[in-house]
Amino acid sequence: MGNTSLIDRAAVQRCAAELIARDTWSRRELLDVRQRRLHTLLHHAVTASPFYRETIGPAVAANASLKDLPPLTKRALMDQWDRIVTDPRLRLRDVEAHLAGERPGELLLGAYRAFATGGTTGERTVVVYDGDAWLWTIANMRRWVQTLGAEPTTRAVGIGAPTPLHITNRAFAELQSGRSDAPRLSVRTPVRELVDRLNEYQPEMIFTYPSFARRLVEEQEAGRLRIHPTRIASTAEVLAADVRELMRNTWHARVFDSYGTTEAGLLGTECDVAMGIHIAEDMVVYEVVDQEGRPVADGTPGTKVLVTNLFNGALPLIRYEISDIATLDSGPCLCGRPYARVTAIDGRREDYMTLHALGGGTIRIHAARLRAPLAGVPGLRQFQVVPDLGDLKVRVSIRSGVDTQSVRASTAEIVRRTLHELGAEVLVTTEVVEAIEAAGASAKEKLVVMCDAPGQP
Repeated sequence: MGNTSLIDRAAVQRCAAELIARDTWSRRELLDVRQRRLHTLLHHAVTASPFYRETIGPAVAANASLKDLPPLTKRALMDQWDRIVTDPRLRLRDVEAHLAGERPGELLLGAYRAFATGGTTGERTVVVYDGDAWLWTIANMRRWVQTLGAEPTTRAVGIGAPTPLHITNRAFAELQSGRSDAPRLSVRTPVRELVDRLNEYQPEMIFTYPSFARRLVEEQEAGRLRIHPTRIASTAEVLAADVRELMRNTWHARVFDSYGTTEAGLLGTECDVAMGIHIAEDMVVYEVVDQEGRPVADGTPGTKVLVTNLFNGALPLIRYEISDIATLDSGPCLCGRPYARVTAIDGRREDYMTLHALGGGTIRIHAARLRAPLAGVPGLRQFQVVPDLGDLKVRVSIRSGVDTQSVRASTAEIVRRTLHELGAEVLVTTEVVEAIEAAGASAKEKLVVMCDAPGQP
């Protein structure tokens, strides 16, 4: 999986304890700390980054509100990368060469951890963390792991990206550090090897993608996998209700939804009350906005999210645009923690399909609307849609021993009926594939691919 430079566990625990203490703060105390950290970040950015000096320098000098500053898109980040970073030694071409080399998990310039993302949105992003930023990233992860009821001694295992190019690979390595018996696994580990190592380790807690959790369920149901985790944390993809229920029924475990990005680490997780994902507002400013960048009211889904990373001074990300369709609630949680909560994540903006509308014209429908209806198709393992305005191909992966034609017919009929109820008129065809292959360094599954994409993404 590559060479990884791990950080000092004692330092992580000290920082994590500081973060955990904030769970008992008032919301006012939390927001005051966030504002002070934002002030420090903004002044650091306009001092050390040529890009921010030009784009927001005068506004920061005039004490403008964060909401009055322009957002930063992924394209702008990559186009202006060399001028956004605050260390002039960092150059995008050198970072990309490091990531493409034989040891991307080693420190760059002896100081930086580099990551790449872009598998599910199609737009590649390169991110660097300096030593302090990575320390707080892992400490924040430890904070949320404790929120899930786990301790440093808990037998935890992460099953994420196969390569250190992606943040889950190295974050899970940090999580498991100190346990020499903990297996290093990924979603690309051969199934037989993965099953054997999990059976041997008997994890009490598992972190993985919900799409991969289905594979683990299949192995458990077949009797090959024999584990009894008490907690499962879903990460990196949208956790659909049917997958949550599947994991609960299989292992009788507590299932928690968590939320992270390569650009800001683990943003937060659910607590035992399960009223939504608590956002680490002492680490980031998290804004849910509409298409024009205006804030939406609590309880209203936005069309994108703007994240300001308060702890990574090497690559300041100020109002960085993420295409998540999220709903926020800043009201109190019954657990008493002061953080605002994301109560729903409905997928990525890239997963919208433009289809023919009933009666003429076009209509935009998010592909996630098909998840719940298709959850009831017996034998359907995975699905992926390939829209082409008037046509929609649905790629399906089917469990062994199941009548393929029955699954194909049921899938096509349910998709056709669901889209018709939503106002679309579409010719639906199905294609059976052995598996919906994962994409990018993260090895996550894409829900929507373009019609001209050759073969599997």
